[in-house]
Amino acid sequence: MSSKKGFNCPFKILDRIPKEELPAERPPSLSAHEVSFEEVMHGVKRLLDRDKIYWRLAALPTKPRPHSTLDLKELLRIRIRDTSEYVEELVRGFQKELFDALHAGRISVSRVLNLHRLRVAEAEEAFEVFMKESLLRGDRCVLIIHGRGRSSKGEPVLKTKVHEWLRRGPFRKHVIGFCTARQCDGGTGATYVLLSPRPIKKKGKKR
Repeated sequence: MSSKKGFNCPFKILDRIPKEELPAERPPSLSAHEVSFEEVMHGVKRLLDRDKIYWRLAALPTKPRPHSTLDLKELLRIRIRDTSEYVEELVRGFQKELFDALHAGRISVSRVLNLHRLRVAEAEEAFEVFMKESLLRGDRCVLIIHGRGRSSKGEPVLKTKVHEWLRRGPFRKHVIGFCTARQCDGGTGATYVLLSPRPIKKKGKKR
């Protein structure tokens, strides 16, 4: 290697400074960013009552409630089909298993009509337009939302009217049956309607 000295030697001046003026070096066991435990604990007093507990055990998780182990479908079935608000009506000649298929989600809903908060006259007009369009489209299953009628003084107004229109209205010959909807589709505040594209001869009604 060449013995020539470089032109830029910025730390060469440190050789001229006496050693006593230079800052004291840290112990070799500690880096420039480390501090010894003795330095950190300097001035800290030891606790006298070291046996005292200054923390509390967390509450243990409670056991699950018995009903939480029930199947969700079973809970929904109990809330809807086994209540006094549940309604179903089917024309004779059709199997009641249609309602089982509806509540099992095996029959899809084609259209939805929301009559909630409408007046009776407005609801009836919307109902007739909806039913006419559904039959022209060839829909087999529709959903009508009418609400539970909690604000009514007596029986639910819209709910009662919708069922009356389905039984005795101009589209009654196309209604295979109707029943209260599942909880996910509105529960007792909505009704499934099964439709037939051709008129049905009703010999009687089966509840």
